[in-house]
Order: sequence, then structure tokens, then C-alpha cells
Amino acid sequence: MRVVLVVNPGATRFTGRLRDRVVRALAAEHKVEVYQTSHAGQATELARAAVVGGAEVVAAMGGDGTVNEVVNGLAGAAVPLGLVGGGKTNVFARALGLPGSDTPRATARLLELLTAGARRRISLGMAGGRRFTFGAGLGLDGAIVREVERRRRAKQLYGDHTYVAAGLKTLLVGYDRDHPHLTVHFDDRRPAMSGFFALVGNGDPFTYLGPRAFRPTPQASYELGLDVLVGQSMSGLAITRAITGMLSPRPRSTYPSFPVLHDQHGFRLESDIPLPFQLDGEYLGDRTSVAFEHLPAALTVIAPSPEDRHRSWRAAPSRTARGQR
Repeated sequence: MRVVLVVNPGATRFTGRLRDRVVRALAAEHKVEVYQTSHAGQATELARAAVVGGAEVVAAMGGDGTVNEVVNGLAGAAVPLGLVGGGKTNVFARALGLPGSDTPRATARLLELLTAGARRRISLGMAGGRRFTFGAGLGLDGAIVREVERRRRAKQLYGDHTYVAAGLKTLLVGYDRDHPHLTVHFDDRRPAMSGFFALVGNGDPFTYLGPRAFRPTPQASYELGLDVLVGQSMSGLAITRAITGMLSPRPRSTYPSFPVLHDQHGFRLESDIPLPFQLDGEYLGDRTSVAFEHLPAALTVIAPSPEDRHRSWRAAPSRTARGQR
């Protein structure tokens, strides 16, 4: 099988040695080509080129930003996506029941699934003309992601603690807690909803803090439409209670002042002032309007079925070692 590996050398956990281990492991069973990015956005171009060049699988080595770019490059193609980790969090891979940042283990799992012919067809979200895999948001979470990106060095050193610090700073001094600037407009002409921020989940979990899943939209599914949480309160007590529940093993489907609209197919977020916008964990600037659309069965992923998602898996030592010594 012809596998094109799109590699982001700027990913948090990237090393040339790790890339070479992945290539050797894949090349033991498949024909492998490596496309390496040199600037932001190039993974989309390389994925498109791989499709045109006859790739049978396009695998992404990098974080969720790299995966997002590759997914957009695969738009309209039947070529499946493979995931081998390489980033700090790798939300999308973990949400699909795949190893996240453990790249050798993720590579071994990809080989196992390729041999088994495992394929999963999932839905995607579209926001502002760009596809996303697991989540997006306008307002508070966008502001937190923006703050984290300003602290890239701290993120490399302290990991998820940087998000906690950025969240506290944003809540305390960086966000308007008095005026709800945002409005959610629905395509089916339902009454609009107002709020301070909105989170949009395409799958569950929305993200992770270390090993713990953060689940503000726990009913979101890759087989259904988008889920929208509307933040209608900036009370410190209300937010603390909601976040505590969302980090618990059994989160509620909705919380007081934080209603969640399930299985939505089209809506628009508008604000009377520019608000920070994030998509798949990347800050994409401040926006006053973002249109969202559900794209059913838009991507094929080399991944276990939903029924197998939560089953534990251990990589066979002989397989991970193959081609690496």
C-alpha cells in the first residue's frame, strides 16, 4: 500500500530520529513517501498533492493543527487519513480511541488497523469555510487559545498547566464578563440565543487536560451533527461548577446558564465586537461572524469502530521494534 506521511517538524514532540523510526516501521510493510512541511498551511497543500499523486493513505505526524490541515487537504477525496501522533495533546486521535502523543505506539496501531482493513467514516464540521475535526469556538476558549499561543515557550515547558494559567488570566483580567456580545442564529429560524461565548463540539471529548477528558458537549458524536454550548453566564461560581462537572467521569449533558444544543446542522455565531476564534485548538484571529455547517460522513479515518473505541490496546513489542533497530 502506498502511504504518504505528512510530517510537521515544528510539532511539539518532533525529532528527526522519531520521524525516521516511524518511516522504518511503516516501510517494513508499505511503500512510504515523506512530505515534510516548512511553513503553516503547507500540510493542506501536501495532502492535496498526495491525493493527486495516487496515495492510498495519507498519514499525519504532528499535532491537531497539522491533522486539521491534512484533513482540509483531503476534502472531497476518498483517501483515508492515518494518525501517528507527534503533538502535545492529539485530541482527535485520542477521541477516536487511538494512542495520542506516543508516536511509536500510534504507528504500531496504525499498522495493525491497516492490516485489518479498519476504516471509520466520520462527520466533520465546517466553520468559516474551513473543516474541523473535534471542536471550535468563538469567545472565551478562543481567548484562552490565543493566550497560550502567546506563551509558546511556556507551553513546551509546562504543557497543560499553561492552559490553566491562560484560562485564569483570561477570566480574571482579559475578558468582558459584563456584556454578552455573542448571538447564535439558527438556519431553521428558531429564536436566536445570546451569550458571552460558544463552544462547538463535533465529537467527544472537546479536549484533554493531561489524562483527564474535558467534556462540555458529552453527547457530541462523529456520526451526528454539531453540538453547541452557549455560555450565558460569566459568574465565577457558575463557571467553576460547570468546569468541575465537565472534567468529571460522568459529565451532565447541560448545566445551568450553559445550555447545550444537540445535533445541529447549520447555524451562525455573530458578535457586536470582534471575539477570538479557535478551530481544532488553533487561534485563527478575532471574528464578528462565523458560519457553521455539519458535513456528514465527510472523512474516512484509519480507526477502530465506535464500539471498540474504549477498549484498551497494547502495542506488541515485536511490532513496534520492527524496522527500528
